[in-house]
Amino acid sequence: MTKSEKLNQTPSLLEPESTGGDIASTGMDFQAYLLLCKIPYWLSYEGFTSCIWESIGDIEARFFDPENGEVREAIEAKNHSVAKTEFWSEIERFRQMDEGSPGTYRWFTLSCPGLSKELQPLVNGLRRLRDPYSFYSDSSGVIRNSYEQYKQRVIKLGQDEQMASFLFNKVSIEDKWGSLNEQSKGMFNDYFSDYQSEYNLRKSDLDNVYTSLHQLVRSQKNNPVTRKELRQAINSTLAIGDIPKKPAYIYTANNQLIETKKDITFDWHVYFGGKERKYPGPTEWDNKMKKIDLTRKWIEENRSSRNIYLSGHRRISSSFALGAIFSAVSGFIVSIVQREGQVWSTNDYPTNDTPDYNFLLKYVEGEGDELVVTIGVTRESIEDEVKVYLNEELDANLPQLHLYSKEPIVSAAQANKAANNIKSAIKSQLGINQSTKIHLFYAGPGHLALFIGHRWNALPPSQCYEWVNTGKYVPSCTI
Repeated sequence: MTKSEKLNQTPSLLEPESTGGDIASTGMDFQAYLLLCKIPYWLSYEGFTSCIWESIGDIEARFFDPENGEVREAIEAKNHSVAKTEFWSEIERFRQMDEGSPGTYRWFTLSCPGLSKELQPLVNGLRRLRDPYSFYSDSSGVIRNSYEQYKQRVIKLGQDEQMASFLFNKVSIEDKWGSLNEQSKGMFNDYFSDYQSEYNLRKSDLDNVYTSLHQLVRSQKNNPVTRKELRQAINSTLAIGDIPKKPAYIYTANNQLIETKKDITFDWHVYFGGKERKYPGPTEWDNKMKKIDLTRKWIEENRSSRNIYLSGHRRISSSFALGAIFSAVSGFIVSIVQREGQVWSTNDYPTNDTPDYNFLLKYVEGEGDELVVTIGVTRESIEDEVKVYLNEELDANLPQLHLYSKEPIVSAAQANKAANNIKSAIKSQLGINQSTKIHLFYAGPGHLALFIGHRWNALPPSQCYEWVNTGKYVPSCTI
């Protein structure tokens, strides 16, 4: 077989590099101990889905990413100090896997007790370059000069610029594992306490968790172990009162991120519009809605709770979209982090003591089976601005329902009451008009937009709009 033919068949479950470990491994070896120690760390990532050992790589972990669907980390585990020849052979193997299955692996890791002395300057330089990387801009002379020096270290070891780039961008080197056979339980306890601190377990409880996961991993060699199975193995050893109730953490970014966050992260900088408020077209908004819905399905399948903890930044349409897809009728609860640090939850329901929140309503007769709805909160009606847009862009005399209030919303419970009042007013008008579509214009707090979207079920398809300038809007998502 030629080198090019071999590359075209990599990675494969039946290639010698994949089956070699299966032939050589006996019982609970370095790979399995390493896997046990990795589990608490992986579970700290909100998108972690499953792991497997003795597959394509010694160990693999699978992660959900709303922007890319599904990505993996591959780990090669060596229970000895790795010399230069073996080191570059493993990095080349990673490179072949990356080229043979583009987009499958976001990261490769070489885990071992140590490296030969001649590799130490390279690995130390790699760490010194990576750790402060996000502190400097890409154009910084510090970064350029440091990378050039790192590259020369790679070339000095007999490799080329392409290998230097691949190693920097895709490979992690972990050379501090020591003899895991003797230390695995203590290291596991440390990792669990660090990365699963919400459990706050005693040593005896940690030992029970270790044993339970140990048994699960041993029974699932060359078979995927899911997030749910790992959580069940952990929680089965604990009293119900010791099991923390953890939501799924979601972060919405308005800037491109340099570092990977542990939250499920939506990269929405293109949907933020910038200072010019230039928004994507309908196709991009449709793709965005599909990604949110894919995330909903992943949470339903892989998490035991439908509670969402939402942080970050987003425009009004994005808030409507998140609320509508993670809806009340689907059993979701969304807790939103406010700018001031307060957290408002969609299950903070109104009580008899909750102040009412009423709107001034105005209905304008029109023609057609589509209804324009405007909502203005803590401000005057946006009726006039929307009419300018309707006359210039839609060229239609559609019926219009305008709701507005100057009063502030002071609590999550009152926000729920306001959302219910808005929906009731719209449904009442729909009962008269029999409209089949809504054009939704909104000016007000983003958290209320999410609360409204959260209870938008049983209403016609609704086209949302983003404000651009006085009398100017652009269509965004449809909920």
